[in-house]
Amino acid sequence: MHESRQPVLTGWQLFSLVLNSIVGVGIFGLARRAGEVAGRGVLLAIPLAGVFVVLQIIGMFLLASRFPQQTLSEYARQILGDFLGRIYLLGYILMTIALVLIASRSYWLLASSWTMERTPQIAFLLPLVLVCWNVARRGIVVTARTVELINYGGMTLIFLLMLPILDLDWDLVRPVLDTGISGVLRGIPLTIYSISGSEIILLVFPFVRSKRAFAITVAALALATLFYMVTTLFILGTLGLELTVLTPWPLQLYLNRFAFALLERFDVVFLIVWAFQMVNLISINMYTAANCLRGVYPRLDAQRSALIVLMLVLVGIAIPARAAIQSIIVKQFSLAALIYYGVLPFLLLLVAILRGKKGEDRDEQKEMA
Repeated sequence: MHESRQPVLTGWQLFSLVLNSIVGVGIFGLARRAGEVAGRGVLLAIPLAGVFVVLQIIGMFLLASRFPQQTLSEYARQILGDFLGRIYLLGYILMTIALVLIASRSYWLLASSWTMERTPQIAFLLPLVLVCWNVARRGIVVTARTVELINYGGMTLIFLLMLPILDLDWDLVRPVLDTGISGVLRGIPLTIYSISGSEIILLVFPFVRSKRAFAITVAALALATLFYMVTTLFILGTLGLELTVLTPWPLQLYLNRFAFALLERFDVVFLIVWAFQMVNLISINMYTAANCLRGVYPRLDAQRSALIVLMLVLVGIAIPARAAIQSIIVKQFSLAALIYYGVLPFLLLLVAILRGKKGEDRDEQKEMA
């Protein structure tokens, strides 16, 4: 049912998996969504959300360390029992597929409104999803190597976007507490949607051969959080809060305001390059969903579980996307992500401790002891 427990992932591959699980479609609308409730305080909500996710990561690593040779899809049923374990994994699958659909459909909404008005939605998304499925169905090794390869370009793009390409008006950023502390706190759940993704460690922990897995995961989260905070600062400092919350795609409007001699339309170039980042994000989450599905139905092999995930995703991308409905879904998903990724791993850990559930240590861990 499950892949070999031989550690096969390097520290850099783990960093690439975590970073590309986090950095996704949230960059396009984070400043607008969180800015609507937090105002300029979104610049505080983003790092605070990052701190909250670090606490999540601590819980995840404590949980994963109790079962060093098993993945979440295996020990969830061991901790909660067969029935509740299956229910938990089904919820995890739904959350992961929802993230795939939110990311892909949001990317389509942006591409169609910015450059591809007459292209059918399914014609745009189907090739993207098929590529991602072909990667995910081949297992964690191929998925990690693909993400690692694409990550070099993605990292370059991330650092380019963190360069101030236009002069900032700092008066447009101040005061950061214009909505008060309560506004900042309301912006945190919406921000967590954009920086969720580190939970991939629960599915790949047994495959990692680096002894610094925790530090690597936190470093990837820190870079993603810095990326969101800096780009949001540039957007607010250039467009202002009022224009930011009124435009559907504030990042693209920001990028549209300058041009290099070589890149006449950097906003369009960004859309093209970001498609590779979407391949990483969707591939990782399709792998996660297929892996958890095999935990729910152990008789499924890797190919059939991946095929079922593909069918579910195809149904989702075939439904026409509507911007207003998509915005509502994102807000609801943010709250669900806060609970499912932030709270439930701690509850699983607590139940495992109370019930005395613990997996076997790796051979090298026994030797070190």
